Amino acid sequence: MQEMETQEITATDTELQFVSFQIGKEKFAFPMQSVGEIIRVPVMVGVPLGPHQMMGLANLRGNVLPVYDLRAILLSCSAEQTETSRVVVVESTLGMTGFLVDKVNRVYSVPKDTVVNDKQGDSSISYDYLQGLIKQKNEPLEQILNVENLVQSQLTVSHKKDGSGLQLQQNRTGSQDNNSEAEDDLQQLVCFSIAGQEFAFYLHDVGEIVRVPDDISALPDSNPSVLGLVNLRGRIIPIVDLAMNLGMQPCEMNDATRIIIVNCSDSSQSAVGFVVAKVSNVVSISPSALEPVPSMCNDGYTDGALEAVYRVEGTKRLISIVNLHSVFQRSLSQALSQVDLQDEVSDMANQDEGVLTEEDYAQYVIFSIAGQEYGVSIEDTQEITRIPDKLESVPNTPDYLQGIVNLRGTVLPVIDLRTRLGLPKAEATDRQRIVVLTRNKQKTGFIVDGVAEVKTVITDSIEDAPSLSDEQTELLNKLIKLNKEQRIIQLIEPSVLLNDNDIAKVNGG
Repeated sequence: MQEMETQEITATDTELQFVSFQIGKEKFAFPMQSVGEIIRVPVMVGVPLGPHQMMGLANLRGNVLPVYDLRAILLSCSAEQTETSRVVVVESTLGMTGFLVDKVNRVYSVPKDTVVNDKQGDSSISYDYLQGLIKQKNEPLEQILNVENLVQSQLTVSHKKDGSGLQLQQNRTGSQDNNSEAEDDLQQLVCFSIAGQEFAFYLHDVGEIVRVPDDISALPDSNPSVLGLVNLRGRIIPIVDLAMNLGMQPCEMNDATRIIIVNCSDSSQSAVGFVVAKVSNVVSISPSALEPVPSMCNDGYTDGALEAVYRVEGTKRLISIVNLHSVFQRSLSQALSQVDLQDEVSDMANQDEGVLTEEDYAQYVIFSIAGQEYGVSIEDTQEITRIPDKLESVPNTPDYLQGIVNLRGTVLPVIDLRTRLGLPKAEATDRQRIVVLTRNKQKTGFIVDGVAEVKTVITDSIEDAPSLSDEQTELLNKLIKLNKEQRIIQLIEPSVLLNDNDIAKVNGG
């Protein structure tokens, strides 16, 4: 038990224990046996399209804790949080749930004969929430809340999985044995942020990631979240503000804003582009690292806006995985069905030069080093991840070998790509990422200044790079020339980067 004043309590056959707290001027109590702990208001991740009384999800020592505003539930109003605000964590058959209260008064015992089962008359709240009343001489009336009914009432739809009730959270103790997970079983997430919160799509649903074009063709009388249409290499794609679609403030357009193109089967369109504030990284995770979203977050729908929650090990970060099926079914299907591509964009489609097939395109991960853009084939890219707080140094190795890190049981050499390319080393920033490349199942990470996008280009735009030196000819022998965007992207040959004897020694080769 934390963050409250307690008095000496000795439970007997003639006494009952309670946690007493206030909401406004009203006094309430939870039975002591239902209370797990009392904590200060934690950092929470908001739940899009969740019920209004839902405050969000908190990472409570490795467990996902749903937190509700008890004032909004009982009194149908909210209040500003203060220094005395606390979250009372209760336990029920559905797991742990947190309820925000204005102030915790005390933990105390009362004689059994002062607890009455009269649920009517003096009560100011719903009959279903009330378990009884504490009536003591010269003391204000306290209303005892029924924890089970209170928690159950937030579960607006019975969400079943494999024939049994879906638990609100999983009790996860100890560290996960990543070594036992086969690499083929790992799932990749494309992580991004909107409205200051972290979300993700599964990589297999993502076609590409592009910058926001200047020419988005607006659609008259369309849903506010549908910003318009773009012509992406012959495909006419609706562009949707994901933040608005999830009930958040519109996404502010800036240099970091990206469009994630999602291939969809739940829509009349073959693909939809979602505008997000920033794409952060691509991570590979074990499916067992995913935790279910509390069913009570679904606000009356069988499928909620979130499919699962990924708790980043060793941090307080929670990444919410967007349920694309639910997003389309709940809010986008009707909006996109109103988009008549034949009438609206025939002129856009006619601008294409000839018919190109899938073989005429190639995908590259684009990143920056010292203000210049470079790219590697997405087929050679294992993942994109943040730089850990500490890299283990390796003696007697080149200065560009920054060290090694344990990546899910694999020793990963980490190279400073700036130094490897003969450029001055940069100071560490939050934008830096490690791009993990593979060769013959050997993985090596390369530190870059920042990852910009995953870009699909026409193969005709790929040319031989000018030969300036032997090493440059081997390492940077191709480039992408984008005339309309006035961009030149140098392509790095992964086999040259990975064909390093010093790296092979670190890997035991």
